[in-house]
Amino acid sequence: MKKALRIIGIVVAVLLLLVIVACFVAPKIAKGYIEEHSKELVGRQMQIGDISFNPFRFTFSIENFSLFEPDDSTRFVAFKQFYVNADPACLFIGDICLSEVKIDSPYARVVKNGKVFNFTDILEHFEAKDDSVLNGQETVLESKEDSVQVNVADSVMTQVNALPFGISVKKIAILSGDVIFNDEEVHSNIEIKDFSVNVPEVYFSNQNTSAGVKLEFAGGGSLGVNADYNMQKGDFAVNVKLSQFEIGMVKPYLENSLNFKDLSGTVSVDLFANGNVSNVLASTAKGTVLVDKVMLTENSGKQLGVSHIGIGIAEANLEKNRFIIDSVDVQGASAHFDLYKNSNSIEELLSTQGKNAEKDSTVAEDAPALSEDKKNAPLQMDALLKKLSVSNTQFTFNDNTIPGGFSYTVSGISVKASNVAYDREANVNVSAVLPRGGSAKVSAKLVPMDQTSLRANISVKNVNMADFSKYSEHYTGYPLTEGSLGFASDNVIDHYNVDSKNMIDIYNLTVGDKPSGANPEYMVPMKVALYILKDKDGKISFDVPVKGNLQDPEFSYGKIIWQTIMNLMIKVALSPAKLLLGGSTPSVFAFDVVADDFTSEQYGMATEWTKVLSVKPGSKLTVLQVYNPKKQIDAFARGELKIAYYKAQTGKTNLTPVDMKAALEAKEDEGFKQFSESWQRPSDETLIQQLNQLAENRNAKLLKALSAQPGVTANNLKVRMATPAERGSIGKKSLFRMMVELP
Repeated sequence: MKKALRIIGIVVAVLLLLVIVACFVAPKIAKGYIEEHSKELVGRQMQIGDISFNPFRFTFSIENFSLFEPDDSTRFVAFKQFYVNADPACLFIGDICLSEVKIDSPYARVVKNGKVFNFTDILEHFEAKDDSVLNGQETVLESKEDSVQVNVADSVMTQVNALPFGISVKKIAILSGDVIFNDEEVHSNIEIKDFSVNVPEVYFSNQNTSAGVKLEFAGGGSLGVNADYNMQKGDFAVNVKLSQFEIGMVKPYLENSLNFKDLSGTVSVDLFANGNVSNVLASTAKGTVLVDKVMLTENSGKQLGVSHIGIGIAEANLEKNRFIIDSVDVQGASAHFDLYKNSNSIEELLSTQGKNAEKDSTVAEDAPALSEDKKNAPLQMDALLKKLSVSNTQFTFNDNTIPGGFSYTVSGISVKASNVAYDREANVNVSAVLPRGGSAKVSAKLVPMDQTSLRANISVKNVNMADFSKYSEHYTGYPLTEGSLGFASDNVIDHYNVDSKNMIDIYNLTVGDKPSGANPEYMVPMKVALYILKDKDGKISFDVPVKGNLQDPEFSYGKIIWQTIMNLMIKVALSPAKLLLGGSTPSVFAFDVVADDFTSEQYGMATEWTKVLSVKPGSKLTVLQVYNPKKQIDAFARGELKIAYYKAQTGKTNLTPVDMKAALEAKEDEGFKQFSESWQRPSDETLIQQLNQLAENRNAKLLKALSAQPGVTANNLKVRMATPAERGSIGKKSLFRMMVELP
């Protein structure tokens, strides 16, 4: 009996020795085999410093592991140590427990070029071995007749619940990790350095698993993630903290859609989300988003930026389309809009010159088509912004479409709004500081979802008109040297129909001399018009109503106001008498080219004109006789025929004014017709000479009559013939017209 026990003891000891030896020798054998056959196993060369297993402490470790790129020298994935420690005591209660899992100094370098990654060949290696390998989050089983889609998350949950034992892993740690992502297509290089992962416990049972991840970006900023997850129930709670992330790292990706030189700034995010993995869209999120010191530099060297944007999210739920925003706070924003003849600064910023045309078309082809139900599903959004604040913001408008260019900066822009809901009327108040002490205020009532209707009041005060001199030179030829403008506007837009009442008042508006060679769009006698429009205190006031439809391509709010102002200027310049003298005093009167004198009514109107010299001291009055002899020659010849017939009938040679009137108004009877057949019409040269002589006689008589009026002198009154340019296109009309010249 003793001999048998001794033999059994020796056998057991030998077996234990063999097991122990195997535990220490087998890892060495495994190391050699893996390194020698690594290309057969994964298609790449692997290198392992050491593999060890301690049967007494139940630990397993791999030291100094490296998986190389196809060149067998560049590291793809590596780590300093992979360590696992099992707890054998759990086996007595029917569970599997790992008391510690650690990866020390992991390293990975991912390279992307289009759709190809630097690990694509590894995937292809495994696919060649087994074409049924499943990838992604969903498994798709297809047959000739139908396809069944199985959600991996649901599948895992089912398997976990079906396990007859519990699985737990404690103290999962990743230390001093380094990951490099290189996108060769857009020349991007993002490095996450010295990142760590800490998971106290992972339970494949009805217990919560907590995990923490901390990442440091080489370009600046850090990312921290803390999560609780119940693998059996599927409940999760995640807190994500992105701190001072340098947005310049995403510049290569923005260059696919924006054309710019540089981008800087930071983004910080603190979000908390909870829900269940079985319905992620039903999860609820809340937190804050902070954007600081963002500056986008355009290719022109100009910049768009914002000092601070703060967003407080009270609730976000995608399934319910419910978004409650506590606040949006924008501080220190600066922007500009540059207008060119064939483009503008926004178009240039958005223009990538076809860099992504091929890529975009590929994406469009690969994008999954939406079902008809999803395409037609109405978006019922429940959104509320409790508080909106914009402060210390400025905007510059640059118009390069006019000679010399125009630039105008509005600063101190402030926007205040509260309780802005998607489908409810909201009040928005905007204020701004204009150059040289001006100000602007806008108050509006609008429903965000209804873009067809709006109510807005605008008040602009103390606008320095000299700032808009370039526009005045472009449209009228005259520069603006002084003046201040006030503008008030009440606007109602109802289903795109605009009803706008605008009141404009201008004080002490002064224009300079028109430069030689000016070629304005409108021929407006600005000096005359302004001099006439100003009251005794130098003020101009008028109303401009605007009506139209915003969908009409011909409708332009600004164009209507400007055209109204120009029409008023032209009207004033062409009809100064009514505005200066009031009442119905006309600025012109017609005359008969045959007459060598005036009626009492004509004398009365001309005499009324001289009162302008008293109303506007220092002004000068010019009376123009406007007629075209060549166009009046036939009418004059007809008058001469009637006078000749009257003389023949009456035997008179010298006609009195009564005779002249009777001659010109006589009926053209049979005797007149017979006389006209024998009448010898004078030559055109003779008739024109007679016309001109009568015109000189009329001017002389009118000058004499007007010179006798109070306040009239030889220096402030002229009566003359109109030049061909002044006559313009008047047809057969003959008239006298008044003109007022400024001092």
